[in-house]
Parts: sequence; C-alpha cells; structure tokens
Amino acid sequence: MAKIIIKKGLLTLISINRPEKHNALDSETLGLLSSAIIEASSDKMCRAIIISGAGGKAFSAGADVNYLSEISSARDAEDAFDTFYSTYKCVWDSPKPVIAAINGYCLGGGNELAMACDFRIATPESTFGQPEVKLGIVPGGGATYRLATLVGLQKAREIIFTGNTINAKEALSLGLIDSIISSEHLIEEAEKLCNAMASASGKALSSAKRAINYGIGYDQSEEKKSFIECFISGDAKEGVSAFIEHRKPNFNDVV
Repeated sequence: MAKIIIKKGLLTLISINRPEKHNALDSETLGLLSSAIIEASSDKMCRAIIISGAGGKAFSAGADVNYLSEISSARDAEDAFDTFYSTYKCVWDSPKPVIAAINGYCLGGGNELAMACDFRIATPESTFGQPEVKLGIVPGGGATYRLATLVGLQKAREIIFTGNTINAKEALSLGLIDSIISSEHLIEEAEKLCNAMASASGKALSSAKRAINYGIGYDQSEEKKSFIECFISGDAKEGVSAFIEHRKPNFNDVV
C-alpha cells in the first residue's frame, strides 16, 4: 500500500514511503503526495517543504511499471499523464519553497518530481536519468521541457534520447542538482536551506516564486500528445512487458 510520511512544523517533511519498490510512483502514491503538498501549502505555520524518499536507496525510481502496464488505451494514457502532471503542478505551484532531498535512485518520474521542486540536494551515491525511451515511451512529468532549462538543450536531448543515467557529480556540474551532501547530513542540510529562507517574508517568497515560474512559461501540451501516442503503440506494451520480465525489448514500431 502506498504511504506518505508527513512531519509538520515550520518545515514540513514529506517522505515517499515505498522503499520495497524504490519509492516508485503509482496513482495512489501520487494522490497522497498531491494531498500532502496541498495541505502543507495551505498551512500558515509551514515556511518550506522538504520531499524525500524512505529507505535510503531511492528518492524515487520513477513510475511503478505495474501501474504503467495497466494502461491499455488512449484514455488510460491521458488519465495517467494528468495524474503525474497535476501532482507535479502542486509542487511547482506551491507558494512555499520546496526542496528535494535525494538519496539514491532519482529516475524517470522521480527525476521529474525533483525538477518540479525549487532546490535539489543529493548524496554522492545518487543517480539521475530519464529511462523512458528504453520502455518505448516518453517522459510524462515535465522532463521534455524542464530538463533543458536546467542542463541545456543538447544535454537534455542526450539524457532523454539515450535513457542513460548520470551520477551525482555530473548532475552537479550540469546544474541538475544544487549540492552534494553525505547521506547522514542530507535532511539536516535541507533544513538549513529552509531555515535560510525562514526569516524572509512568506508573501515575498511566494510572489517571487510565482513570478519566476510565470516567466519560464512551460507548455506541457506536446509532451502530453507524445505520451499518449507512445502508449497506444505496440512498443510501449513491449517495453513495459520486457522490463517486468527482465528481458531485452523487441521494438517494432517505426516513425
């Protein structure tokens, strides 16, 4: 069962608690995460939000492949896309600063969740990537437009087109993360960053965040179209099945 651990106070710590699944994201987990973000965002006592993953091995390894395997129609794909998009929009639009405290795998939808946050700090062991093309699908949580803003267009193409992972050191050099912190001090460092903003006007912080996000002006329409098109192709079914069955996929669809 999906779980979200919430610790409240001036700083709200939200932890994705599916360590046995590397904190993979399914519809239930995404719904709980959305609710937790909305609750923290409306809490007048809360000054900042930290999102982490339980278990020490993963922030989130991305979408739960069992959840993806249930998508069998364009309507299913649209519903899945909207679930991811609405969750990450809650993070992106939150009036509170949101920090991703990353320890371990930060892949696919997990990396997109982190990119929806305002800051990203990670342990040396963390790995990042968008492996969707290896499953016959495309990113559906914002990577096609957020990643290029952070790491540059050409590197974003490389990461998405190859599906390969990068380590924390490279992620830092590219600007995907803001700092590398040892695992034992990860949450402590996230709290320090939150506290550095605590003396600022909450109104000013939320206004500044809103203005910055508005200026970037992301449009998710093309990503949504591509996500749905891929899921109704044979390659998506083959790629997800191959992953579950631990074999190499045999892709047949052509452009």
